[in-house]
Amino acid sequence: MSDEITDGGVVTEVDDRGVARLTISRPERMNALDTGANLAIREAMAEWSARDDIRVVVIDGAGGSFSAGADVLGFADQSTADGASGFTAGQARQIISAGSELVRAVRCVPVPVIASVDGAAAGIGASLALGADLIYATARSYFLLAFINIGLMPDGAASMSFATAVGRVRANELALLGEKLRAGEALDAGLVNGVYDDREALDEAVEKVALKIAGKSRAALRLTKSALDAHTMAGFDAAIERELDGQTELLQSPEFQAAITAFAGTSK
Repeated sequence: MSDEITDGGVVTEVDDRGVARLTISRPERMNALDTGANLAIREAMAEWSARDDIRVVVIDGAGGSFSAGADVLGFADQSTADGASGFTAGQARQIISAGSELVRAVRCVPVPVIASVDGAAAGIGASLALGADLIYATARSYFLLAFINIGLMPDGAASMSFATAVGRVRANELALLGEKLRAGEALDAGLVNGVYDDREALDEAVEKVALKIAGKSRAALRLTKSALDAHTMAGFDAAIERELDGQTELLQSPEFQAAITAFAGTSK
């Protein structure tokens, strides 16, 4: 390996074949993304985007989860800091911008990005997974647009990426009901590229795909990805803006404040 760095609950490494790997490692929180993890992922993606030696990026999670989403306990602490009873508009917009820029950082990587999903991919964790170009999962994995369950709406471009992947009617079901989409169903719906029995089989499959990509022309990978994105991801920026406006409003709502206060109470 050319480097291995642990920062903000994130482990990164790059091998001499051009495969960059990022592992979210906050297993005690099901890899929920706090500010440190969010920044570490964004910084790694930015650095790798500028490197000519990288041909493929793999994102996964340690300890049996991909990512349970944003660190809601951190939200609860922030919204009640200094006696406050909720978020200001500025605070709300900053929080949602962080999630949006996380997924944007993944989408800006010029070479293919693979999401290796084991366990939960929920909330912004699901948005992060759908920001990848190829998605592989274990049979026990699931995708969950949990936003509606705490009085929010999808963000991280999930309102677009899920609809693009599975179609309008199925995306409506996932976003409006807030129910899990199991790995087998996700495969049938076209959300993932493959499902494997366990983590070992998943790792082997992802490694095989990553090495196959790494053996191809970086220029061809870059231009092919860009051409595909021009069609399938054309609505990305507009989705981010709509979600940013909507979530800024919803994070200030009494319904969301009640939901995170209840969540924090049951998690202590």
